[in-house]
Amino acid sequence: MKLNIDNPWITKLVALILSVTLFSFVALENQSRIRSTSPTDGASITSSEVVTNMPIDINIDRDRYFVAGIPETATLRLEGPQAVLTQTLATQNFTIATPNLNELGTGRHTVRLVPEGLSSQLNYSIMPNELTLEIEEKRVEERNVRVEFNESVHLADGYTAEPAVLSDESVVISGAASTIDEISDVMVVVMPEGGDITEDIEMTLNVLVLDETGDPLNVNISPQQIDILIPVQGTQRELPMNLNETGSPHADYDYSLEFAQGETESVRLTGESTVLEEMTDFAVDVDVTGITESTIRTIPISLPDGVTETSPEEIDVLIRVSPTDDSEED
Repeated sequence: MKLNIDNPWITKLVALILSVTLFSFVALENQSRIRSTSPTDGASITSSEVVTNMPIDINIDRDRYFVAGIPETATLRLEGPQAVLTQTLATQNFTIATPNLNELGTGRHTVRLVPEGLSSQLNYSIMPNELTLEIEEKRVEERNVRVEFNESVHLADGYTAEPAVLSDESVVISGAASTIDEISDVMVVVMPEGGDITEDIEMTLNVLVLDETGDPLNVNISPQQIDILIPVQGTQRELPMNLNETGSPHADYDYSLEFAQGETESVRLTGESTVLEEMTDFAVDVDVTGITESTIRTIPISLPDGVTETSPEEIDVLIRVSPTDDSEED
């Protein structure tokens, strides 16, 4: 049988069949693509996230070994199904850790960091990936703390520092045995701000553990900080006191000044040595302004330049008042 392609009806039928076939193929392709990328299928959507500054868990017997060469933190990159990744980041039930270092023993080793607590559906990478570390036997020692303080630089002239008082006179130091052997000095350095200090020094300072060249050593210190008090004392001298009348006395009265009964007539001064050496006595000003009858006044002792402390700080003075000769004649 011979097909007559010149017949228009046959041509139209063939074209219709080809159109329906092509439309069906395209529709099936689109439907398949929609299914493979549909957001309702959570397992088909992948995502990634980077978690930085993650602490590293060190799996080692800290009472027996000391390990060096491990950074404090690492960076973790996660990739996988978005739903799983979102839940993982929300719960934070994962860590970065070393393998069991107790099995390696002392010496230098190269190890890989591993995540713990991650879903098997997630891929990961850790930066740094490998670490070269040193494991040594741990040693613990107690050492006394030395105080370094240059009083000639910080104290005013004539002032001296008494022995420092520490909240802890010794500290416990732990670290690798070879590092403990290198300890040359355990100290705190007192460097108060400014100079010409005349008062006690109180500070909280870091404890330094140094080798013989003055470089800090990689050890653990307990406590890491201590409180320090350095009493500061000036030169002291005891001088007689002179009562000096000041103010505006009443014209009709005469005044005389006496130390009240039981009062000391000398004062102990604390201050700069050059100032105290030039003094032969100590004047106490007594203001008699407005006084018209005998009375006892408490007079505070003023501090002259170069004097930081007096003992006593005040004295009782008897101010005797008597009429003048001219007022009696009137």
